[in-house]
Amino acid sequence: MPLDKPTHPDIAAALRSVRWPLAALIGLIFALTRLVETALVGFRPTTRLINALDPLFWGVLAAVAVWGVLSWAAGQEQRYRTAERRMLDELQLAHQRLTVLYELNQRIASSATLDEVLDYAVTLPGELVEARAAAVTLFDEQGGAFIARSTGLTEEHLALARSAVGLRPDQPPPRKPEVLTPRGRMPADLHACLVVPLVEGDDAPVGWIECYLTDTHSLATDASGALAPEVTSLLITIGGEIAEAVQGSRRRAREIASLVALEQAITAERTRIARDLHDGVAQSLAFLRMRVALWEDWLEQEPERLREEFEALKANLRRQIEELRRAIFALRPIELSQLGFAGALRRFVSEFAEQQDWDLELELSDLPPDLPYALELAAFRFVQEALNNAAKHANARHVVVALRVVDGGLQIVVRDDGVGFDPGAQGELPGTRLGLRQMRERAAALDGRLTILSRPGQGAEVRIWLPLRYARESTAPVGRVIPF
Repeated sequence: MPLDKPTHPDIAAALRSVRWPLAALIGLIFALTRLVETALVGFRPTTRLINALDPLFWGVLAAVAVWGVLSWAAGQEQRYRTAERRMLDELQLAHQRLTVLYELNQRIASSATLDEVLDYAVTLPGELVEARAAAVTLFDEQGGAFIARSTGLTEEHLALARSAVGLRPDQPPPRKPEVLTPRGRMPADLHACLVVPLVEGDDAPVGWIECYLTDTHSLATDASGALAPEVTSLLITIGGEIAEAVQGSRRRAREIASLVALEQAITAERTRIARDLHDGVAQSLAFLRMRVALWEDWLEQEPERLREEFEALKANLRRQIEELRRAIFALRPIELSQLGFAGALRRFVSEFAEQQDWDLELELSDLPPDLPYALELAAFRFVQEALNNAAKHANARHVVVALRVVDGGLQIVVRDDGVGFDPGAQGELPGTRLGLRQMRERAAALDGRLTILSRPGQGAEVRIWLPLRYARESTAPVGRVIPF
């Protein structure tokens, strides 16, 4: 809401309008008074000329004095009114800036997604500078520019307007708001483009807003066409607020994606454990329950067979206990935050090998210290799954676990000296080596690859390679995208 300017009578104009008549009246009164005084005192022959000029002199002097005083008073009043108007204009501008910033903060605070932020950002130029068309351009994580929103122009006309003012995707925007004049043909009746960079402080810009104007009357500019300092300050503040909102929305999107990935990983892990328990312990216990029903008959009919059955029962129970221990061990929380990746992995592998009575060879000397957390978590899960497979199927005595950097990626090697298998034949059978298939799918989802080297009777080796760039790259830009 604009501020109401106070209404005062124009005293300066009134003083200027009455100074001449009032000066003339006062001068005439002084002259007549002096004339009367001279007549009463009497004329002196030797000073007749002086006596005649004396009233005129005092009348003119009085008129000039009155005129000067009134002129000075009018000037003072004019300067006061000018200062008052300037102060009111500054207050009006400050009020408008605060109103815009308040609305901006309110809209950004109520925007839950990047789409809502951009929907508001593309309408803001029309409210601020009466822009006929506008576009919001953002940089993606690889530094490429794309148009996230546009209004008022078709794609063809927008491309023509950008070409005319020299906006290019391979060049960064100006560091502060700037009015670009066309160097070529502009569409329709557009005459200028106001570019507002979306940058917060000294950070790299996240993009810019283009405001296409039919004229520049809505902008406060100086004689050279540059933006006034107060307008520049306002636009910089607005650009910083929108840049912060864009970055915050992107951070929230990445956090949501991470939470979704975490939930998916938890669900997959629970599914694997439930499958292992169902296929292993549950079926074995169901089988034992059926055997117990037979033992009731054998107690009287074939008691000599019970000894062999009890031996088989003890062996089967031992296997199921080991299976349950593996499942419980897999449910233990990963201690990456307390021990670090190398420490947590060393502890897990050592305890797992001790539980399985393996001879363990662990190689972590070539492990880079700055792995992204998502890559550490994925590598931990791969090692866990490979060791679980070896424990269930390999019947091994010696196991090697090694992590190293190879060809710009993290290589994970888990090798055992167990019974081995034919990877090609196993892959053709439905329901077999499900853990290996899930590992292959996980590796592919991370832009990596999984290789299995094994032969019957010669052990097995599982190799996983994951690119180090994984997890340093954030999610793709969100929103409607128009190719630049």
